[in-house]
Amino acid sequence: MLQMRVTSILLVGLCLLGASCVGVNKSGSLRAKVTGQWEVSIAGIPMPNQSFIIDIREVDNAIVFDILQDQSIGELDIKEMRLTEKDNRLSANLYIGEFVKLIIWEEEGVVKGEIQIPMIGDLPLILKRLKE
Repeated sequence: MLQMRVTSILLVGLCLLGASCVGVNKSGSLRAKVTGQWEVSIAGIPMPNQSFIIDIREVDNAIVFDILQDQSIGELDIKEMRLTEKDNRLSANLYIGEFVKLIIWEEEGVVKGEIQIPMIGDLPLILKRLKE
């Protein structure tokens, strides 16, 4: 009887440990998928050269990004802008002449994004991973 109780407690403990590990991997999976350099284009903006390059990485357990090449949105100096992780989405509020919100997520194995501009609305981002 005591041996069954100990075995049951060990099995429940292992199940809880496994469930907590799955939760940790699940929350970290978006970070792993977006880390790296990306060419980003804003769909719906009629500009001749509308792409820029961002570098997403982890710094001190936070996920941040830099804009490395900026040909379409003027002279911006964005370094180590922190992305907030909530509901399996990453977001950041930026000021580029007006406040905008950048949102990045993963859907069916594809990294997607959008930029929310108050005067224009939501514009989808086209994200293309650069080879490292």
